[in-house]
Amino acid sequence: MDGRILSIGAAAAASGLPVKTIRYYEEIGLIPRATRTNGGAHGSGRRIYNDADVGRLRFVHHARLFGLNLADIRELLALAEGKGCPSQQPEYREILRRHLDEIDERVRHLLGLRAAIEGLISPARRANAQECSWNTCACIQPMEPIPSSAARPLRRRGMKGGHHV
Repeated sequence: MDGRILSIGAAAAASGLPVKTIRYYEEIGLIPRATRTNGGAHGSGRRIYNDADVGRLRFVHHARLFGLNLADIRELLALAEGKGCPSQQPEYREILRRHLDEIDERVRHLLGLRAAIEGLISPARRANAQECSWNTCACIQPMEPIPSSAARPLRRRGMKGGHHV
């Protein structure tokens, strides 16, 4: 092991990731299983990390802050393992361009939702209000069709079980 030897708590503090998230990333194979104090990778000893491990965790944390999904982060980590710094590889730009396309799609989605919600609270809508019951309630129905880009819920590639880590 090179450099400092850190506990999972110290690695969490140094990387900006919660301990629980580090364990999750290890569980799903995003990061390698930590070395253990008893010498085994799968033993019952305490997890220990070195500076390189913390650097990898920090890389993952920053990628998540930019909204990259776990699948894209796996690709970037594989690039780094195989070819060195990801930013020097054409695949890096490809992954980030794809992410920009996804951001643009979400922006269009949100703008469509915004327009639809503005329609729900418009003065014209209130003027057409009627006696309301579950059989007649139209307070959440759009006045105009919602654009298909706004009608479907936002989904993020690479997310399972609602984890936002």
